[in-house]
This record gives sequence, structure tokens and C-alpha cells, in this order.
Amino acid sequence: MNVKSVLNTRNSIIFTQILSYILILLIPITFTGIVYLVTVRTIEQETNRANLAMLKQVQLNMDNILKDAERLSFDIAFNPGIQLLATSQDNNWNSRQYEVSQIVKEFKRMNITNGYIDDFYVYFKNLDAVISSTAASRSNFMYPILVNNDLRYEQWIDTLQNTYSGSYVSMSDKTSSKEDSEALAYMRSIPITNSEKPLATVVIQFNPERFTEMIQNVQLAQYGSIFILDNDNNILTSTASFPLSDILQTGELERNDNILVKGQGKDSLIISYSKSDVSKLKYVSIVRRDIVMEKSEFTEKLMIASIILCLIFGGAVSVLLAWRNYNPVRNLIRIVQNGKIKSSYDRSSNEYQFIYEAIQDALQEKEKINLKLKQQSSVVRADFLQKLLKGKFGHISVHHNAFYALDMQFISDDFIVVLLSIEDQGKLIPFEAGDDFEAKSKLPSFVITNVFEELLGQGYKNFVTEIDEKIVFLVNLQAPEAVNPVQELASIIEELQGFFGKYYDLSLTASISDAHTGIRGMQEAYQEAIEAHEYKLIAGNGKIISFQSLKYNVRDYFYPLEKEQKLVNCIKSGEFEKGKQLLDDIIRSNFMDGAPTAEMTRFFMLDLASTVVKTVKEIAADEPVEKLFECETVAELQTEITNILSFICKRIQSKTGNRFYEMSRNIIQFVNNHYGEVTLNVAMIADHLGITPSYMSRLFKEQTGETLPDYINKVRLEKAKVLLRDEKLNISEAAVKVGYLNSNALIRSFKKYEGVTPGKYKES
Repeated sequence: MNVKSVLNTRNSIIFTQILSYILILLIPITFTGIVYLVTVRTIEQETNRANLAMLKQVQLNMDNILKDAERLSFDIAFNPGIQLLATSQDNNWNSRQYEVSQIVKEFKRMNITNGYIDDFYVYFKNLDAVISSTAASRSNFMYPILVNNDLRYEQWIDTLQNTYSGSYVSMSDKTSSKEDSEALAYMRSIPITNSEKPLATVVIQFNPERFTEMIQNVQLAQYGSIFILDNDNNILTSTASFPLSDILQTGELERNDNILVKGQGKDSLIISYSKSDVSKLKYVSIVRRDIVMEKSEFTEKLMIASIILCLIFGGAVSVLLAWRNYNPVRNLIRIVQNGKIKSSYDRSSNEYQFIYEAIQDALQEKEKINLKLKQQSSVVRADFLQKLLKGKFGHISVHHNAFYALDMQFISDDFIVVLLSIEDQGKLIPFEAGDDFEAKSKLPSFVITNVFEELLGQGYKNFVTEIDEKIVFLVNLQAPEAVNPVQELASIIEELQGFFGKYYDLSLTASISDAHTGIRGMQEAYQEAIEAHEYKLIAGNGKIISFQSLKYNVRDYFYPLEKEQKLVNCIKSGEFEKGKQLLDDIIRSNFMDGAPTAEMTRFFMLDLASTVVKTVKEIAADEPVEKLFECETVAELQTEITNILSFICKRIQSKTGNRFYEMSRNIIQFVNNHYGEVTLNVAMIADHLGITPSYMSRLFKEQTGETLPDYINKVRLEKAKVLLRDEKLNISEAAVKVGYLNSNALIRSFKKYEGVTPGKYKES
């Protein structure tokens, strides 16, 4: 069998072996893939957390800077000179020069330690003038000094005249497309306590280049973009060259800290955002996912490469090992074919199936040969043993050579004969259409013989034959060391019965003789076993009967005319219970303390069956009674007579049943109408119906199957259940309404018939 022929065999086990190795290989590869996915997900989560942490750092730095600006705005706003000049009714700028000069001096003395603040100034609405730390003049003269970007003068004045309660404003032209046009300022209106009528505006200008430099120093800004938005989602500053609206709708920034993902795959964007509780500004970072996950790409490629290599090299090794393990199987098939055990290898099945069938064929052939040899010797031995036990040989002493020739070598001169009869085949040998009945019918005896010999063990030697459809065991006893070999054999047979009864539903009846010595003793033992076996009609099927137990049997049976007449009267009057009890007493009196002989037992069974047959014919009943004479045991006869008695009694009772039914119905109606009366009892009902209490009670029990006091209690309990659960009465009230003297009587009845107390029933 070469490689090509093996590969052409679709069901070859080599494919199963290769598949098994590959499946084993896929287990670690699968777990490796799962670990890889978890690792990549963890790296991505940790990277996102790191980005958010860096964004938090930007927020913290900005908050510290903006706190200084807020503190400076308060110092300026609460300056007495500023407040006096802002609230003055004199709008003549020239007459206010002294106050202006004092304010300029005050501004110069203010120490600005925050390097992110470029300058600050105050715009006075009533004077249309601006005072800074370096100069003071009308707004049109201060405009070119203070505004260095493309913001027009009109836009600048409109911005200064708005109301601010501490806001961050982009001092840039919104229509300009220049990248360097953004300028950030912090504004607060004066007075602080009245935001509806601003008189002046404090403006603190920030250095946008310093902000950009600070943001770019953060690692996040090196491979992403950062936006800073005010509370109205206006962009104050950013490191991006594109508008935020192209990527994100500002309405999506709902929580203080969060992470969003836009897009799919490597081109997706990871958006981290945070909102400051101090400045109310929002900080947004946008990073491409492939840049964030750049560090994990090497791990990803390495894992994929390792999985591919494992599949390639693992698959090659799997094929190699499978072929190596297949070689012994291939050689075994060649040996089987060369040995002519099985002619050819059928490629529709695998090699194991071919080897299994070959071995099975060989074993079956061997079994047939052994069986033929055993049958030839066992048939001769069984026939010889039958004649020996029946005493058909004259001079027995001349047959010792025959024992040796038939391999009947005894271990002692003591023998016991055991008879086994199969009463019910059970499930051991099921017969189907087309089966060889004669061959299958012998199989139970063969199985029972083998099991019995196994149970006997080393202490006995057994020889078996069949006589008159009974299995006969000639048990050769070892040296008489056992106290009672009959008792030991009875225990073994009981185990045998239990085994076949439990697993095969097989019924066996056994009889055991006494122990006898010598060849003539074999015949005596066989006769004792036959005599004991006849007593199965008393003991019943499936019993173990020893000859020892028959020594105390009486010679006659007891069935007087008086009891026969009572049984006849019970049948005619339809009193089943009384008749059944009488039948049981008759049988018990004959078989309780010893038993009649087998012959007397047969006469007793015929006598008892005749009584029933005569009575049935006398009352013209149509119940078949022929089966009474087919009963093989007393127990079967007792069961059959009981069935006939039940049938006849029911038919007799049905003739008078309408009158009894009407009386039972009147009793039930009376109980249902008077259950609430404490005096309700059997005597009261009997008096109402005009019959005796005993007769009424017996009639009610026969018709309903329960006693009248039990029925009264059950009616009262059913009514009490309704009162307790539906009408919500307490136990005492319910007890009185249903006819009990007190609640204790109701509780006792409840526990007796319901198994629970009324209180628990009411709660359930």
C-alpha cells in the first residue's frame, strides 16, 4: 500500500490523524490570536488614556495662566482711580489728564510676572479713551498701538463696548484667512456688580506665540492637533491648520472628559476632549489612529508572522507525524491480507474498520470450531448423564472407564442434584420473525449454565444435562468441610436468580436434593430433586425448594364444608371484601404452618376451583372459569379466584346500586345543608333518613370509598377555606360558621386533612 493508494482512499485514517494534529495546533494559535487582540485593545486604551492625561496637563497649565489674568483684572477693576474715571459725568478728556497720569503710573507699578500676558489696558466708554501701562489717549490714537493684527477699528470698538463678566475673547478678524491673525484676550466689564450698563472694559492681552509654544511642547501636539474653545464653542487658539468644524460638531462635546473615534480603520481619528471647571474652556486634541498605534504595528506584524509560520511548520510536522504513525497500521493491513484472514481492503471504510472486521471474522471462525468440538463432547456426556441419573444402567461399576473417557473426573464421592426450570424467558433471548426457534431456545440454558458454574467457583465441580425441559446440575462436592452444602448452594442459586431477574427479567425455579454418596447416591439425589421441584405449585414460581424443607409437610389439607359454604354465600351476596378475606384465611390456614404434600396440594386446588366453578354456574354468571384449572401454583389460583370474585360481586352490586346511590345522594345533600350545625353526626343523619347508623355508614363507605365522618369534616373544611381566604374571617369566626365547637377543633381538622394550620393556609 503506497502513498498514492493511501491518498486515493478518502476514508483513510491518515486524514483523521492529520486533522487531529492540526486541530491540536489550532488551540494555542487561537489563544495567541485572542491574546493579540486583547493586547492591541489594551495598548489602544492606554494610549488614549495617555493622550487624555497630556490634554489634562495642557488644561492645568492654561488654568494657572488664566488665573493670573483673572486676578489682574480684579485688581484693575477695583482700582479707585479707574472706578472714579469710569463713573465720572465729565466727558472732557483734557480735563481728566491728571487722573489719567496717576492711573498710568499705577499700571506701571503693577508687576506682571506671567510671561504669557503681553499687555493690558482699560477702555472708558464715556471718554472713548484707552489707558494702558505705557500710554493713554483717545481710542483712535491707541488702536494702531494696541492692535497688531488685521482686526479693523470698528470691530475692535464693538468688541470693547460689549458686556463681559470675565470672558476669553479672540481679538481677530473672523473673516480673515491668515493663520497668524489670532489673538487671545481676557475681558471684564466695569463695574463688576452691574453687568447691564458697562462703563469701562478691562482688556488683558495674551501672547499667542507663547501659548502655541507651550502647546507644541506637549508630546501630544507633536503628532496631533490641539484646539482651545470658549464656553460658546468658539475657537480661541489651536495648533491645527484646518477648522475644527470639518472634523467634529461642537455639540458632540457633552461631557467633561471623554474620547471619541471618527472614521474606520487606520484612517480613523481619535478625539480626546476635556472641559476646565476653572476657566470653562474646552480643550480638544485630534490624533490619527495609525500614528497612535504606530508602536503596536510591529507587535501586530510579529504576531501575524508567527501564526503563519506556526501553521506552515506545524502543518508539515502534523503530516510527517501522521504518516509515521500510519506505517504500523499499513503493515498490519498487509499482514492481514497476506494471511488470508480477509481477502481485500474495502476503501469505503477506514483501516481500523478493516482490521476490526478481520479480527471479528477470525474470532467467529474460531468460536464456531470450538463450539462444534464442545457440542460433540457435551452431547454425549449429557446423554450419558441422563441415563445415569434415571438408573438405566444395570451394573454401574463397569462405567468408571466411561467417566474418564467423557472427562467426568470427580473430586469426591459426595453429590447434590440441582434442578432449574425457566418459568419466563424475560428479555434474555428476544424472538423475531425468521429466527431459528430451536437454536435460540437452547441459548438460555447455555447462558444459565455458564453463570452457575462461575458462581460455584473452585469449591465444586459441576456436570450439566437437560431432562424433561429442566436443567439438571450434578454438583460434585469437595471434601465435606462445609457445615451445610445445601444451604451454600441455595445462596449461590439465590444470587443466580437475582442476577437474571435484575438484568434480563428471567424467572427461575430451583430445587435442591440432600447430599448423597456414590454413584447410586446420584440417582437418589435426582429423585429427591424431582420430588422437591413438584412443590413449586405451593411455593410458587421463582422459588428455591430444598428436599430438607419437605420432611415436615403434613399429609392432608384443611377445607371444611362450613368454610366452603361461607365462600359460596359471599359470592352470591356480592360481598367482595368478606369473600376475599375468607379465601385468604383458607389458603393461609393450609400453608402457614407447614404445607400438604404435592399430591394433596393438587387435590386442594381442584377442590377450591370446583367450589368457585359450581357457584358461578349456579348464579348463571358469564365469567370464564376455565382458567382456574390451568393454574400451576396456589398463588396463581388465589389471584384468579380473587379476580372472578371481584367481577361477580361488582355485577351483583350493580343490580341494587340505584337504590343505594339515591340513599348516598340524600346523605350528601343533608350534610351540605346542615354542615354549620354543631350537632351534625352520623346518628342525626341516620335518624333523619330512618335507617340504622351502622347500615348507613357501611352503605356510604361502599358507595363513596370514604367514611361519613371524614366526608363531614372535608365539607366543613372546604367551607372554612372560603371564609378564611375570600371573606377574610378569623379562625374563631370561621370555626363557628362551619359547625365546629371552637377554633381548636378547626385547627386539628385542618392539620389532619390539609397538613397545615388555618393560619398558614390563610397567609399562603
